[in-house]
Amino acid sequence: MQELMEAERVTIANSILKPNQRFINADDIKDRRNLSYIEAGKKALLMIDKAISQKINFSFETTMSGLGLLKRFKELKNRGYNITILYLFVYPVELLLERIKERVRKGGHRVEYEDIVRRYYRSVRNFWKIYRFYANKWVILNNNEFEYKEVAIGGGRDLYIIDDFEFKMFKEVVKNAKS
Repeated sequence: MQELMEAERVTIANSILKPNQRFINADDIKDRRNLSYIEAGKKALLMIDKAISQKINFSFETTMSGLGLLKRFKELKNRGYNITILYLFVYPVELLLERIKERVRKGGHRVEYEDIVRRYYRSVRNFWKIYRFYANKWVILNNNEFEYKEVAIGGGRDLYIIDDFEFKMFKEVVKNAKS
């Protein structure tokens, strides 16, 4: 999922996860264990690997800006997991930058401008061109406003567009994302 204000991601996750559903979130791990971001990210990956090896159902949060999870998605698919991706989408990138500035003003961690922009475009591109094909179901949610709204849903190569305008905006960002 795209890098958003912490409260938004957690609120959305809490609103859709089943009670007692295992939710792996590197930011939570960092805060609870007083780890660096890199250490927390590595710990989150170990927790994902452990859940897979123990055949435990779980959810996790990611920006999808890298391909480090690809082997895990392949493993999940091979083991018969039901994979659902809820992809939170914000546009334009300037809105995301403003949200992150606000998060920093409230004490959140700072992220370099160039990193945010690079991850934003990589995230959109990776979700659309790679990760969605591993999902049994995926949903694109526009998160520009306080309430998120469904833009499109699908599974693998299937696609059902719910909001034509918002989907057109999403595809425009995909098109502008450099490979």
